[in-house]
Amino acid sequence: MLRVLISLSLLLAGLILFSQSVKPYSDEEKTMREKNMYRSLSILASDSLEGREAGTDGEIKARDYIASEFDAAGLSPLNGEAFSIPFEFSEGYAYSSVHLLLGEHNFKHKHDFSVLNTFTDYNFSGIPVNVGCGLKEEIYAEMCPVTFKDKVLLIDVNLADTCKDLLIKPNYYKLLQDAINLAASKGPAAIILVSSDFENFPVVNNWFFKVNPLMIPVISAGEKLSTTLLKAESKEITCTAEFDANKHTGYNVAGMIDNGKDSYIVIGGHYDHLGYGSNSSRYNGPITIHNGADDNASGTALVIELAKRIKEEGYTNHNYIFIAFSAEEKGLLGSKAILEQNLFPNDKVIAMLNFDMVGRVDSIKPAINVIGTGTATEWDSLIKVSDPDIMKLRLSKGGLGGSDQMSFYLKDIPVLFFITGLHSDYHKPTDDIEKINFAGMVDVLFLAENIFASVDNTKGLHFQETQKTDDGDRPGRKGPTLGIIPDHAWGGKGLRVDGVTEGRPASKGGLEAGDIITKMGDFEVTDIMSYMKALSMFKQGETIELKFLREDEELSTDITF
Repeated sequence: MLRVLISLSLLLAGLILFSQSVKPYSDEEKTMREKNMYRSLSILASDSLEGREAGTDGEIKARDYIASEFDAAGLSPLNGEAFSIPFEFSEGYAYSSVHLLLGEHNFKHKHDFSVLNTFTDYNFSGIPVNVGCGLKEEIYAEMCPVTFKDKVLLIDVNLADTCKDLLIKPNYYKLLQDAINLAASKGPAAIILVSSDFENFPVVNNWFFKVNPLMIPVISAGEKLSTTLLKAESKEITCTAEFDANKHTGYNVAGMIDNGKDSYIVIGGHYDHLGYGSNSSRYNGPITIHNGADDNASGTALVIELAKRIKEEGYTNHNYIFIAFSAEEKGLLGSKAILEQNLFPNDKVIAMLNFDMVGRVDSIKPAINVIGTGTATEWDSLIKVSDPDIMKLRLSKGGLGGSDQMSFYLKDIPVLFFITGLHSDYHKPTDDIEKINFAGMVDVLFLAENIFASVDNTKGLHFQETQKTDDGDRPGRKGPTLGIIPDHAWGGKGLRVDGVTEGRPASKGGLEAGDIITKMGDFEVTDIMSYMKALSMFKQGETIELKFLREDEELSTDITF
């Protein structure tokens, strides 16, 4: 025991000896850094970038700005050619044609109706059932069907008896969302929005619905289709669709300081956001720009500023890579892509520091969450000797968590994730620059540089796996889950597993990272959309046969939810 205590004391003393204390920023330095980060946010979180959604013109404008800042900081392009590094990704489906048949009538997509959920194939049939405003559970109880799977539920968007001044109040859209949530919970073949008063309550296409987006087809009917459906007498609706993967190009932005070493420290944060909303928005209402000032223009601005500091201060113990990731909001696609592009040796990365939502430091009780302290044996000691004591540090050991450090953690790289915390504006249009605490961001910058400097003065860290508490199937998902992290970037057939949560059904069934799920019970799994749809068909406690590929060998296992 004495030997252990002596060794621990020597280790801690060594860390204190070799940790680099960063000289406190002068008032002039603080003012300059604050102005720099304000400038970056005023550009990245402006309406002109339209929410920086991956695969859009707004992303490209943000990409070009970040690249210019990396260049001005004196970084070199990571790939030796350009700061922007493209990658391909698919998001839902792109429909070449969708036809809806009702008796002798044939209705066409974009002319007579619009699809509101691009994560399902829109091949369905069923009997139309008018559930009125769709907000009353008793309507469904009175119908008494054994199942709704052969029903197409019609929701009347005329809520005049339910909410006054509807179209000018956000409550209208919340009520409409609640109606769709209730209808979707019944597991129908589809949901169609119609209107019994099209003049005052037209069915429009500028809503985003977030309930079961991978499972239930949702359609908004134009006036002709709406009128026809409301007059239909139990005529079957048949919808046929032709579609392909909805492919896009995203761009990571990456620069480096090459000191000729064989080890690397990666510093990053995602710069994409939700565009005009998408299914990840927590806002119910007409489409509007989600500027994402805190999420994550703040982290991007801090990465830019930290790159400038590291370059100016002349750190040289390792090579330093700075990455602004794209498509984080679509499943960490940018960070996964860059790790697979062989632009740097993953096994030579000694640590990854990730900054996501660092703009809301409380001015009264300043604090920040530092997540991932259990991913290296040295983190706790390094953070202790690096802490400049300017804000409270809330430490958490887990290495997963929903941001880009998770992609590096899954490659056995020690990580830290800095976040000032979630707030009521998260994933809403109200996440704007006026609510950013820039003085607080300068304090986060100083903390980050101190921790970086201590890591820089080590030869390397010892990775360790932390307890996996994340489900990964879908945040907030109700019902049975496998306990896996799906590979959202996988472009092949089936659902590729990125990670498996210990003690959950997939782990107990013997699944491993890299396995490709091809069938669950009687349901074929061709992609993540079909996987989610299959998952919704099972109940807690049910046992199914799951088929999967492991290095081209077809295997099967029993899974109990």
